[in-house]
Amino acid sequence: MTNTLLESDVPESLRAIEIESPEWDGEVLDAHVVILNNYVRLHHAVSYVELAKRVRKLTVLLSVSMEPNKDWEAQWMGLDVRVQKNWMFTKKWKHSKGFTEDSYIHLPVDTVKQLKQLKPDIVFSYEMGVRTLLSGWFRRWNRDVPLVMVGNMSHNIEQERTFSRRFLRGIIRRLVDYCTYNGPSCKRYLKSLGLPEETLFHLPYCIDPEVIDREPREVGAADKPRTLLYCGGIIPRKGVVEFADALKTWCQQNPSRKVLFQLAGAGDAGAEVLARQGDNLQVEMLGDLDHAALRLANRNADICVNPTFADEWGLVPIEALASGLPVLGSSYAQSVETVIKDGHNGWAFRTDEPASLAKAIEASMACSSQQLIEMQDDCRQSVAHISPQATAECFVNVIRHALPAVAKP
Repeated sequence: MTNTLLESDVPESLRAIEIESPEWDGEVLDAHVVILNNYVRLHHAVSYVELAKRVRKLTVLLSVSMEPNKDWEAQWMGLDVRVQKNWMFTKKWKHSKGFTEDSYIHLPVDTVKQLKQLKPDIVFSYEMGVRTLLSGWFRRWNRDVPLVMVGNMSHNIEQERTFSRRFLRGIIRRLVDYCTYNGPSCKRYLKSLGLPEETLFHLPYCIDPEVIDREPREVGAADKPRTLLYCGGIIPRKGVVEFADALKTWCQQNPSRKVLFQLAGAGDAGAEVLARQGDNLQVEMLGDLDHAALRLANRNADICVNPTFADEWGLVPIEALASGLPVLGSSYAQSVETVIKDGHNGWAFRTDEPASLAKAIEASMACSSQQLIEMQDDCRQSVAHISPQATAECFVNVIRHALPAVAKP
């Protein structure tokens, strides 16, 4: 399947959305920065808005305005965004854990042409695919324009890649000047490719402030069921059925405890999760939630659940922690591996290890409602350093290193 989307095909309304963010009175780097990405999610956009304040010019090149399997609208927040001429192919991703999922391969065929026209001072290209390969071709003939590969990946997922992708990445690592990593697993993978430490820079995901519930959490009624909230696609990759099985077992072993398992999102595994209901286990499907409804769901829940088999990062646990909500999550999400400290802001487990999953559920259920409330400060403090401004400063750090001569215009 192929798809070509031109800038003229994108509704003008997408360009008109603005965001309220703090004014910037710091140094502005004299650099035209070009970012290439598949599409812009909201956490990208809010960090790009902050980066745009810190450089002379920022241009964002996208393969598509939004991928077909995403159930949210593109929001570009007034950024200078241009949609490339792109060929998109759908491919089945077969994971060793048994699930199959559609993935999209993008071939933004006008990359070199766009970069020649834009005349950037530095290029950030997301992922180690055709986009970065083409950017590397441009770099080959423009030796004064550094190329930075933005790595949003994890070692666990990359081990599942085909030989052809691994071969392509072996070529790409020789074309880029620097690489960024979003977490420790990503860094381990990049180093396994032979990339030297001095070329690697931390560029973390940030949090969309609109989804954070900042209200103080309070202890619920004594007879209130323990409420576990899952947010995301209700699909096999996310491990929700396996988690529901383990939760059902715990409920059968603890018949005097009532549990409410809420799922916000959509997907074809929903019926299987509903089938795990029992006498003291209620499953509630909330559907897709907007920001206000998500904040309310976080406020009313006791624990955020994230049982994924494969997430290269995982934003939901970070957003939950920022809302003061402890996380019961799989370490196959890099965010859980990076941030969660057992008993302080949550509990980590491996979804494919029943003993690990059962132990984490038991530990979380052993906490009283008062103890969960007392964890909220640790939860919020553990992610207090994550923000659009902090991510923008990480971009700036790479630019300063790659372009040491940049200064105010």
